Amino acid sequence: MTLHTSPRFPCVRRIAAVFTLVGFLSTATGCAAPSTRTDELPPKTSSPHPAADVFAFADGEQLTAETEVQWGDGFVADSGWKREPSDHPGRWSYTNARSTCTATFRDGVLGDAAGMDDREATDAVMEQRAGENWLGQEFVSDGTFLPYQRSERRVANRQFNFTVNGFGYFIAARAFVQADAAVWVIVTCEGEPIGPVAEEVLSKNLLNVS
Repeated sequence: MTLHTSPRFPCVRRIAAVFTLVGFLSTATGCAAPSTRTDELPPKTSSPHPAADVFAFADGEQLTAETEVQWGDGFVADSGWKREPSDHPGRWSYTNARSTCTATFRDGVLGDAAGMDDREATDAVMEQRAGENWLGQEFVSDGTFLPYQRSERRVANRQFNFTVNGFGYFIAARAFVQADAAVWVIVTCEGEPIGPVAEEVLSKNLLNVS
């Protein structure tokens, strides 16, 4: 597995209020909203772990502007996933071998969080990224990203998913206000259950916070 190095392009220039993002860069920065499929409520998911094993949202206050936040690219040598070309700085995608699912990743600058804490900024990023796929705050749950270094803690995230008419959608994200960084991953599937695929994506692509 290799760390993914992204150019430091901000996905958002300013977060104006809780759960509302404005001033986003154009789609050239990888900040476009995905297609809309929102006619079914998603199941709730969560990944509870002992508090001592998790880098919580409140722990983000310990970070600084020098903190590096990067995905560890777990699909770079995985024969089950094929890298797709991308014109979006800071964003990259893989399609599975069956061409039924796509996983899209981003790491990069968060932007002005307008007084939000990590949890609030994370939900704001998720809402903006999901676009018309956003079904409401009540469907968001807590989860974790696995750490790049085994000695480190899991990293708290926020996530939601739904499936409708054979289309599955999953998003997990984390914002780090003090580090001015944000990461997210979106998994979509057509004709294949989203749950096992999202679990594979999160188990093989680890997060480095250092």
